[in-house]
Amino acid sequence: MTEIPALTRRRTVALGSAIAATSLIRPALADSDDESSGLPVKQIEQILGANGTVSSGVLSININRNDLKASLPGGIHVAPAELLNGTIYMQSLGKGRAIMNGDFGLKPSETGPFINALVQNGITVQAFHQHLYDLSPMVWFVHFRGIGDPIAIAKGTRNAIKVTSTPLPQHTPKHPPTPFDHKKLAHILGGKAQVGDSGVVVVDVDRAEQIHLGGVAIKPGLGVATNVAFQPLDKNGTKALAIPDFAMIASEVNAVFKTMFGEQFVNGCLYNQETDEQPQLYFSHQWAVGDPYDLARRIRKGLDHTNSKFKS
Repeated sequence: MTEIPALTRRRTVALGSAIAATSLIRPALADSDDESSGLPVKQIEQILGANGTVSSGVLSININRNDLKASLPGGIHVAPAELLNGTIYMQSLGKGRAIMNGDFGLKPSETGPFINALVQNGITVQAFHQHLYDLSPMVWFVHFRGIGDPIAIAKGTRNAIKVTSTPLPQHTPKHPPTPFDHKKLAHILGGKAQVGDSGVVVVDVDRAEQIHLGGVAIKPGLGVATNVAFQPLDKNGTKALAIPDFAMIASEVNAVFKTMFGEQFVNGCLYNQETDEQPQLYFSHQWAVGDPYDLARRIRKGLDHTNSKFKS
């Protein structure tokens, strides 16, 4: 599968963090809607070994590394759905073509074989880095993209996943429980929320400008939005681990960092995760522990320095 220039400048792709257009909150999984997405959704899910969501014509599939265990300082166990996972985003470009953008969490020993498998399957490698420098043991992340036949892209991605010890198939229920008020978290941050495994709530906040990747105009759900993950650390949801992943242009980075340092968040990284992207975005995973709604208000202060499209 060779990546070829898109027939149109309109890029459409999004997975994992894609969000319902008609509702502030969506369940972790919704019934696949092949007609609305223009994608062979069920075939893609079967190939990748995990079910996903279709929202606004975009397919999002999250794959948890349930075989991995990692912690942050203070003995804070990080749930797979919070950080130790991979996300595949895909959207139809019409005429049997699609664009995919994704990333995957890896053990150190898996990084070389995984990257090689991507290249051998015609998928473009975009980035290779850690998300939190103080995670132990370290988990590495590789970002990648593909343009072409969606079945071929899915098969190539699955061939890369096969070199890892990721347990497949996976199936997340449609309405997993959480102790958090996910509507409140979404409202504070001005985004859209989804509930995943282990009660983790992820709120996505889109950027306002049009992003192009590989010459294709894409939707924010293609992994180019800010997302904030909240993991419950007690049964009542009064204590959370919050990990925002800020999507920023270069001129926004220092203002966000200054604000988040002032709000006592640990800055885990700064990197780009896509190549051939316009405008170029930079991403920073950060973390803190506390009351989930207070954390959300503090994260919103950082988001206010970005060109985000906030929901009312």
